[in-house]
Amino acid sequence: MFARLLTTIVLVVSLLFQSLAVVPLKKADDVQLKAVLISDIHADADPTRDRCNVLREILLSVGRHQNDADTLVMSGDLTNSGDLREYLNLNTFLNLYSHIGDRVPELGNHDSWHHSDDPDFATAEKYFKAFCLWNGIKTDTVYYAKQVNGFRFLVTGVEACDFKNPYHSAAQLDWLEKELTQAVSQAQPVFVICHKPVEDLGDAAERMEQILTAAAGTATAPIIYISGHCHEIGDNTYASPCDNLIYLNLPSVQYTDDGGLGFIAEIRANELTLTGMNLLTNEPLDGYAYRIAY
Repeated sequence: MFARLLTTIVLVVSLLFQSLAVVPLKKADDVQLKAVLISDIHADADPTRDRCNVLREILLSVGRHQNDADTLVMSGDLTNSGDLREYLNLNTFLNLYSHIGDRVPELGNHDSWHHSDDPDFATAEKYFKAFCLWNGIKTDTVYYAKQVNGFRFLVTGVEACDFKNPYHSAAQLDWLEKELTQAVSQAQPVFVICHKPVEDLGDAAERMEQILTAAAGTATAPIIYISGHCHEIGDNTYASPCDNLIYLNLPSVQYTDDGGLGFIAEIRANELTLTGMNLLTNEPLDGYAYRIAY
């Protein structure tokens, strides 16, 4: 027990000194918004396990190479089992290493499951709201709206223990429809964050598709639906089923062969770019760069 505690202290201190050697970056003058997009973090309760060590390295690289970003979007499965210790470790790592102060977290199925033989959504919801509060977001529900540099982020969340069967209430979908209708009237890109792809939303899939398609029909700038859950990168990563609607399904930042996969979103005047990145090596991914004019 003492040896593990000592190891943890030494590891934290050494990595803290590593994190101090960071050069603050300034994003290009023509970039109105830069967001780092990641998903399926699956933070561990034990800060000495491999999964936490990999996460440290990823966030250290983000902190060194992407610290000019305006926000860090985390599209669900922040934790592996909705445990408070997992949220504490993730929050500590973000504060020490990422150097991106603004964050947009979303509650995924692992976060809502509250891993136990008797899943307790009320506890999982409480822990998620606490994590939001630590990151400057006060919300009475697991879904909320946020504005970064004048751009809207509409964040959904499951409302029951959702290991396999997602539940988004009619009230939440009504809220999303109202918020999205108002947001697209501003003639700016809008981000909708939902952990699962539309086709995996169970009973909510048809309504979600209707809301997104209807809003896209009146929009003059892209609606970017950001999901995760599938972990892989490939044919289902990017799709645009109609004008001004984009589906971006993020790979897991932890659970891919390469590790550290995510995207960078940048908005310039009348242009959105989405660039796939290995955030661990700070290298773009071949074949995953998208430029959308509007």
